Amino acid sequence: MKIHFGRRGANALLLTAILLASGGWIVVVRVGNAPLIAAISIILLCGFLGSTRFPRSISGMFVILLGIVFISSYAQDLSVDDKEFFVILKGLIAMIACIHFKRSRLDFRELFVDVMYYTALISLVLYPIAYVAPGIARHIDGEYSTVFGLLYVRATDIERFAHYRNQGFFWEAGVYGVMLTLAYIYNVLMFRRRRGIVFLLAAITTQSMGALSILLPLACYLYIYSRQPKVAKLLATLVVVFVVAAISLPSFIGDAFTVLFGRNVNDDASILVRINDLTLGLRAASDSLWLGRPSGDMDAYNALALDEFGYVKIEDSGISNSLTWLVYKYGIPVGLIYCAVLWRRVRRDFGSVAPIVFAAWCGLLMIEPLGVSIFMFMLLAYRDRPAPIDVSFTNEPTVVKREGDMSPALPSV
Repeated sequence: MKIHFGRRGANALLLTAILLASGGWIVVVRVGNAPLIAAISIILLCGFLGSTRFPRSISGMFVILLGIVFISSYAQDLSVDDKEFFVILKGLIAMIACIHFKRSRLDFRELFVDVMYYTALISLVLYPIAYVAPGIARHIDGEYSTVFGLLYVRATDIERFAHYRNQGFFWEAGVYGVMLTLAYIYNVLMFRRRRGIVFLLAAITTQSMGALSILLPLACYLYIYSRQPKVAKLLATLVVVFVVAAISLPSFIGDAFTVLFGRNVNDDASILVRINDLTLGLRAASDSLWLGRPSGDMDAYNALALDEFGYVKIEDSGISNSLTWLVYKYGIPVGLIYCAVLWRRVRRDFGSVAPIVFAAWCGLLMIEPLGVSIFMFMLLAYRDRPAPIDVSFTNEPTVVKREGDMSPALPSV
């Protein structure tokens, strides 16, 4: 089916709005966040009610995940508060969005790659301007500034690094790095277009230690795998050994990050809190592993953080590590089901390299609290046919027939 530009462009704008509501600067600035989500919901609902065709586009496992989230939320104090309801609402919006894109015969994952590609190009043009001439960025509030409304930057970057970091239209450079990494993975492994270098360059300008420590090794692995699969698997084994050694010798990994990124793991508050969100969060969850805790209950975490590191988190700050947050907030069953749904998504999309992609994806969820965003829920909820071929690398173009765009996918670079 031929897709007209206008229809595809309108859906690209809708997906951009979903990305903006999922991790855009608007989420933190709180300027129109609720109206934006309401507008997305109304557009999707009108389309949902305006047609009698409801294709099978929702994974049954995702429905189970959302049901368990509701049960855990209600069982904690026999009610579902606003924050818990909002998580469920985002899941429902994601499900309707999956139906919308499937009915439109558009693979929103391909559309996501396109949106991120053009976002990366724009940011690569505007970021150097903001880098060398920070005064060109117009202030929005005390924290955020914008360059022509297309690139957003933060004052804290100037204070900490003496320059801005590229964050696109997302609220923080690390979030942009996460989205660029996901776009890179889908671009190289599923759609195989010659765009990888653009995503890599944009990711490098984010200077996100977390995203780059996942993206760059992954890109190297995939490049080697495309030429010498056995060598790549050997290197993957060595990386596992390195990670185990790093956990056993934390000073070693700290020195490595200092050399590569110029940031001291022990003195950088941002890094310290994120590491603590993993370790302290899991330890704090140990006394409520089955049902989790009501929203805003940070007492168990704060008791450990205050005793060992001398700080506490305010009620609304939460835990930045998505996987730890799921266990802390909802308990082990939700965390395990979430990982199972994620694994199913990765296995269906990426075939033989699924274990590597799954590990990278879990690493991305440890950077920012994106695990229950609308867009991430869409990826987990979407049901499509398994790829007709396994994910492999060849020097010839491979035709991948998927619902929607039936054009041939290009080989990776």
